[in-house]
Amino acid sequence: MQKTKYLFFISLFILFNSKLANADGVSPYLPLKTDPLIELEIERLAAISGMPILSKPYHIVTVVNYLNKIQHSHPQLFHRVSAYINRYKRKSAVTHLSTKLTTSDNKDSTTANNRGIKMDDLAQASAAGFYQFNQYAIANLAGTIVNGKKIIPHGSFISLGYEYAQFDIGYREHWLSPLQESSPLLSTNATPALSITMSNVKPITSWNAKYEFSLGQLDKMAGIHFDETTSAGKPLLMTMHLSIQPFSWWTIGANRTFQFGGGDRSTSLSDIWKAVIDPVNGDNCGGKSDLQDCDKETGNQIASITNKFNLSAFDIPFSVYFEYAGEDTKEFKNNQLGNIGQTYGIFFPYINKDISLYAEHSKFHTAWYVHHLYDEGYRNDGTVMGHWWGNHKELKDGSAGNSSLVRLNWDFSQMFHLQTMIRTSEIDSPNKNKYSRSKEIELNLSQVYKDGFINYSLTTGSDIYGDSFYRASIGYSW
Repeated sequence: MQKTKYLFFISLFILFNSKLANADGVSPYLPLKTDPLIELEIERLAAISGMPILSKPYHIVTVVNYLNKIQHSHPQLFHRVSAYINRYKRKSAVTHLSTKLTTSDNKDSTTANNRGIKMDDLAQASAAGFYQFNQYAIANLAGTIVNGKKIIPHGSFISLGYEYAQFDIGYREHWLSPLQESSPLLSTNATPALSITMSNVKPITSWNAKYEFSLGQLDKMAGIHFDETTSAGKPLLMTMHLSIQPFSWWTIGANRTFQFGGGDRSTSLSDIWKAVIDPVNGDNCGGKSDLQDCDKETGNQIASITNKFNLSAFDIPFSVYFEYAGEDTKEFKNNQLGNIGQTYGIFFPYINKDISLYAEHSKFHTAWYVHHLYDEGYRNDGTVMGHWWGNHKELKDGSAGNSSLVRLNWDFSQMFHLQTMIRTSEIDSPNKNKYSRSKEIELNLSQVYKDGFINYSLTTGSDIYGDSFYRASIGYSW
C-alpha cells in the first residue's frame, strides 16, 4: 500500500510538470441529489442536446459546451442554466445553501438517494462552496449536518490535474448510471466513501469517450469473513466506468464496482488483478471455476451495461434509458452476467413548455446487495450503496424483487413549481406473508422567495410490512 501511495504522488508530480503547461485545467461539478430544480434543468439540457454522459456528477465544462446548442431553440432553459452556472465563474464562491425541518412517524425507513438519512431525522442543513487556486487545482467544501450532530461530508474534495486526467481526492460522490432516480451499482443512497477518483473532463476521440476510475475506503463494518473467522474492518471499493457515443443519439457505457478486503482479509495486487480480468476463476467459487474454496474469493463484484437514446417524435424530444446489470457471472462465463438486474426508463423533458415526465421500472433477480464474505453486504454506514429498492430489504435478505417510479414536474406559474413522485416496490420473499408491496406518493412544492426557494414536502404511503406512514417538511434553498 505504501508503494502505491508513492507511485500516485510521483505520477502526480510528473503530470503537473510535463503536461499542464499546454493543457486546459480541471472542472468543478454541478450538484448531485442536492438541488432538484437545477438538476431537472440539467437533465432537460442533456436530453435535448445529446450530451454524451452516462455517469454523474456532471463536469460544468461539459454542461457549458452543450448549453450553447440550445441557446436559440430553448432560450428559457438556456438562461436558467446559465444563471445558475454564473455562481461558479469566480475564484471562490458559496454555491449552495439549504435548511430543512421534518416530522415523520416512520422511525425505521431510510429516504431514497439521500445518503442514509432517516425518514424521521428532524433537521438538516447543507452547504457547498469552492476555492480555485489556479487552472489545475480546486478545493471543494460541502456537506450536510443532520440533527445538529452527524456530518456527511459529501462534496468535500480536492481536484487536481488537467482535462484528460482530473484527480478528485476526498468525498467525491459517484452515480454510475444514466437513470435519474436510481442507480443499481452506485448512487447517493448511502454516504460516500473517502476515495481517489480519476476521470476526463474533455471527451476523447470523435466518439466522445468518457472514463472514470476510483478507489475508496468504506466505513467500518462488522462480520467480514476469512479463514472461518469474522472480524471488523473497512473494506475497499473500486469503481470503473467507460462510455462512448457512436452516434449523436446513442450513448453506451459499462460500469463495474468491486468491494474487497477489510478486517483480516488481506488482498494482494495480483489477487485484485486476477479478480478484475478473470472473475470466474478469481472471484466466483465452485462449479466450473478453478476456485473451489469460497472463503478465498477476493470480494464482491457487480457490473452493468448502460444505454441512453436521445430521440424525438412529433417535435417532442425524449430520452430512453436501459441498464442491464449482473451481481454475478452466468454459468461461470466471464462474458455473461448472472443474477440480473434490469432497469428501463423514459424521460420527456417537455410535454409542453411547463411539464416534464420521467418514469422507470427495475427488476432484480436474487442475491443483490448481499454477499457471503460480508455480513452487512454491499453497504456503507449500514445503507445499500446502489438502488433505493435495497433500502426495503432486511440485512442478509437475498430475495428478488422489483420497483417502479413516476415523476411529474410542473411549472404552473412564475412563482411555483410542483413535483409529484410515486414510488412502489416489492420483495419476492419465499415467505409470502412477510412483505407487502410498498407504496408512497411524495409532493414537493417550491415557491420562489427572494434569491431562493421555500420548499414544502409531504410524503405518505405504506411500507413493505403494510404499515402506513407520513413525512412532512419545510425548508429553504439557494
